[in-house]
This record gives sequence, structure tokens and C-alpha cells, in this order.
Amino acid sequence: MFTKANNPPRSVYVAALSGGPDMAVAGWLHLSHEALESKAPVSVWAEFHEELYADPALNVRRGDTLRARKLAAGQGRPRLTSVQRGPNRAEQWGYRHVLRRGLKVFARLPGTTAGTARGAGTSTAATTEALLEALSSRHRGDGSAALALIRTHTGVAHWYELTPRPAPAAPDPVQGPPDALAAAGGLLEAAEFVAYCAYQHHARFHNRRFLWEWFPELLPDALPPLRL
Repeated sequence: MFTKANNPPRSVYVAALSGGPDMAVAGWLHLSHEALESKAPVSVWAEFHEELYADPALNVRRGDTLRARKLAAGQGRPRLTSVQRGPNRAEQWGYRHVLRRGLKVFARLPGTTAGTARGAGTSTAATTEALLEALSSRHRGDGSAALALIRTHTGVAHWYELTPRPAPAAPDPVQGPPDALAAAGGLLEAAEFVAYCAYQHHARFHNRRFLWEWFPELLPDALPPLRL
């Protein structure tokens, strides 16, 4: 796919949306061609899943999808001893700490760069279009092409081709995920961790106070936020 296209993409963005009525936030990974070919970032994130599966303090199974909002609420699979009463405080903090552990893993993903985008709260479609325009503008200077995999709040993900073009034309969805990049979908969880923690950093909700500084603390090298 990379070598045969007329304008082969040099990199891929894996992005997820977060936010609320008053603020839209996107978190993304920018992966180089070399990192994608090596599959190293996907492997590192898969190892993180195995660590969670082997952690006796958690009830995470192979194949479970990690959702940042649910983890921040201290929710996981209930244990037999806590079905009736719900998770105790220690269990809740165990799941919340998965977010912090995930950001640490994200920080060492090889061949990747972290970034965010922020704007006023709006519809999912409008936020996605604004994000695609912001990402496309990064490539217009050198005329390079890229692909983007974006997951919305509802969990739906689509591929987009970011072939440079003058604004305001929006990138078009790619029909079906490129076979060579199918494994990159596993990194959507990492992108959602970034998006959610960045949102909490900016939103400053009191009931998520523990999350306020995790994003700048653990991802100090993240690119300045793009404007949506």
C-alpha cells in the first residue's frame, strides 16, 4: 500500500475523540512508516494488555476493550466477591490507575508522537471534520500524504486519506481499513487514553481531580494542541 500508491502515505494518525457539551478534545498518535512496518508500537500496547491480564488486583481478560471513561469511574469486570456491593475503593483505584499506567506505556511507544486538538463542543461529525482539516494542514507545507484512523465518542472508527489538498475540501473516508494497517486499530485505546486525560486536564472537573495533571506530567513531549 505504501510503495504502490501514486502519493504513498508517509505516516498514519490514530485518533480518538473525547469531551463534553462545552469542549471537544481529540488525542492522537502519529506513527512513522517505519514504526508501522515494524509493528513495534502495536506489540508494546499488546504487552500492556498482558500485564493487566496478569495483574491479580484487576479483573481484565484477554480481548477486553479498555475504555478510558469507564476506567476513570473505577469500573471493571466485577469480581464474585463484589457483585452485590460493587467495587470497593481499592478496586476502583486499581482500574483508575490503569489510565496512568497506559499513559506511561504510551510515552515509550517507538516511532510515535503524541498530539491533541481542542475546540468548542460541537457535533461528532463537525469535530471529526475539524480534526481532519487540522491534521491535513500539517502536511500541506511539504506535500506529504498520510492516513488517519479516527474513533468517535460512540466507538465507531473510520479510515481517512489525508492527501494534501487546498482547504476547505475535506478528506474522504477510505472504503474499508487498509489490510496492511489493520493492526493499527489496536492503538485506538491508547489514543482514547490521551484524549480523555487531556480533556480532564483542561475541563478541571472536581470529581476527576486526580486526573488533572496526568497528561502534562506523563506526556511532557506532546505537541502543542491543534485548534479545532
